[in-house]
Amino acid sequence: MDLPRRVMRRAMAVAVLTLLGALALGLARTDADIDGEVQAAISLAAAMSRLTQASSLSDAELIAVLQAHEGETPLRHLSLALRDGAGRLLLGRLQGPESSPLVEALTDLHRRWRPGTEVQPVTWPLPRPGREPWTLTLAAQRDSERREAVAYLGSLLGVLLLGMALMLAVMSWNVRAAFRPLQGLLAAIGRIQAGDTAAARSIPAMPIGELEQIAAALRSLGEALDAAEAERRLLGHKVQSLQEEERMRLARELHDEFGQRLTAIRIDASWLAQRLKDLPDVQPVVQGMSEQCAAVQSDVRTLLARLQPLGGAADGEGDTSMATLAELLQGLAEGWRKSASGALRVALEIDADPARALPRDLALALYRISQEALTNVARHAQAGEVTVALRWPRGRDTVDWSVADDGVGLADAASALRRGNGLAGIKERVWAFGGDLQLKALRPGHERPGLVLAATLRVSAA
Repeated sequence: MDLPRRVMRRAMAVAVLTLLGALALGLARTDADIDGEVQAAISLAAAMSRLTQASSLSDAELIAVLQAHEGETPLRHLSLALRDGAGRLLLGRLQGPESSPLVEALTDLHRRWRPGTEVQPVTWPLPRPGREPWTLTLAAQRDSERREAVAYLGSLLGVLLLGMALMLAVMSWNVRAAFRPLQGLLAAIGRIQAGDTAAARSIPAMPIGELEQIAAALRSLGEALDAAEAERRLLGHKVQSLQEEERMRLARELHDEFGQRLTAIRIDASWLAQRLKDLPDVQPVVQGMSEQCAAVQSDVRTLLARLQPLGGAADGEGDTSMATLAELLQGLAEGWRKSASGALRVALEIDADPARALPRDLALALYRISQEALTNVARHAQAGEVTVALRWPRGRDTVDWSVADDGVGLADAASALRRGNGLAGIKERVWAFGGDLQLKALRPGHERPGLVLAATLRVSAA
């Protein structure tokens, strides 16, 4: 696996360097110990050689010779002490030199833990002419050896601790560097969960094999989601096209069947009026029949306009101008004002160049979702005012649409989207054009919070 190898590679390098450092320290200390032992043996031999001449030296000369020897080549882990016949110390010290406080503390700890076997000093007399013989004592300095061993152990532990700290630092850096791309993967996963499939396509190449496999799987997932979303949008367009085709078929049948029959009835009513003009009691009935036929014809024309709002409004290229769409929405608003007996005030706000043209299916979708939203407001919102807004700034590929009312609001938007076909149909049409329907309160916290339906539709998705 690539990830463990990347994480441990530099750590192994640091471990090898630490071992090499410890080995170099051990070899250097070994050389120093060998040199020290050799010098100590030579120093001891030189001291013994000088002591053989003690009988021929005066007291002052003997002390001077031993002091000079101690100053030039001191004995290693041994102490030399010279006492006169009365036991007074003339030369030497029985305690070795002290080291740093830490070494002394560790030496004392080792002394308490492993005191060792007591070694008796070696003592022999040095005859002095005419006086009591002096006493020469050679004593082993166990604490001196302890200090040296503790210092060496401390230096070795220092190298190992430094190596361990460096290894941990390198491993920490390696782990952070190895998993740093994982933050981008997690961010991409969060965006994919939020519906942004483009995040999967923008995942860069990962420097680690395992992470690259995850990234490749996410890219494939994003492509699959994009393909599924495109197919679903295409299916949505087809369903809406089928609905519009069915509405067009119904409009043609209404026009062909009802129009001809109603026209024939009105002609018959006119003929009856002429034939029965001498019967004044029958004239009002005949006139009423003619007026009822005219009213039905007007209702049929209104219904035809609702079934086929863009019939004859689209140009040859299949586009609809914003002016035409604004006119259709204005007619829709007027229709609701009349049907609600003036109780519902419908305002229309359009911020777009009237000469700009929308694709016909997008214009039809904007008309249909506005129609459905106004129907929901009139049926359920108990609102007094509703505003339909369209905004299409120049240079943008999106159209902002919203419908806001001052009614009772919507307690459970998710349930409302699942219940019935009103909001669900609006959401489906909006989604088919690359948008997402947003529902929020117009005045949160009020007794009548109202409701705002808002969406942004892509022109290029038409």
